[in-house]
Amino acid sequence: MDDQTILELIRTGKNDLALNALYRNFPAVRKLVRSRGGTTRDAEDIFQEALIILIRKLKKDFRLSAQLSTYLYGVCRLLWNEQLRKRRLHISFDSSTGIVPVNDSTSDISSKSEFNAAEEADLYAHLQYESRIRLAEQALNELKDRCRELLLVFYHSQLSLKEITAKMGYGSENSTKNQKYKCLEAARTRLKELQHQTQIF
Repeated sequence: MDDQTILELIRTGKNDLALNALYRNFPAVRKLVRSRGGTTRDAEDIFQEALIILIRKLKKDFRLSAQLSTYLYGVCRLLWNEQLRKRRLHISFDSSTGIVPVNDSTSDISSKSEFNAAEEADLYAHLQYESRIRLAEQALNELKDRCRELLLVFYHSQLSLKEITAKMGYGSENSTKNQKYKCLEAARTRLKELQHQTQIF
C-alpha cells in the first residue's frame, strides 16, 4: 500500500487499515530503540505514540514533506531521544553516598535528523503539546468519578448550567459552580504535580 493510499485512509477515518500498513515500519524503529539501550516494549510504546502524532497532525491538514517511513522513523527518533534525556535525569539514592545521578550508558544519542531545522522545531513544539495533552488527560482521569463527570459534562456538552445542575443532582446552580471550581482546582493541582514529576524524571 503506497503512502497516498495510507494518508487517504487516515483522512477518511479508516485508521485500522492505515495502521496495519504502517506497522511494516516497526522493525526499523525497534532496531533503533534497542541499539540505544531500549527494549522491544519501549519501541512499541514509542512507535504507537508516533502513530498517534501522525494521525492527529494529518487531521489538521498537515502536509507531509517526506515519505511516511522517513517521517515515522524521525518522530520515533526524537521521541526516544527525549525519553533517554528524561532517563538521564533520574536520580537514585545510595545510603552511603547520598543522592547521585544515574549513569546512563546511552547518553550519546545524536544522529542525523530526517527533518530540516524548521520541520524539527515544529515537530518538537508538537511533541511538547502532545505531552501537555497527555498530562492533562492523566490529571483528569485521576479525579474522583463525580468530579471527572462534572467537568466532562460542563465542557463537552451543550447543556446549560441549570440543566447540568439537574443532571448532576446539585441543590442549586451556585452549588454546581462551587463544585466545578473545586474540581478544577483539584485537576490543576494534580497537573502541576505531574508536570513537576515529568521535569524531574
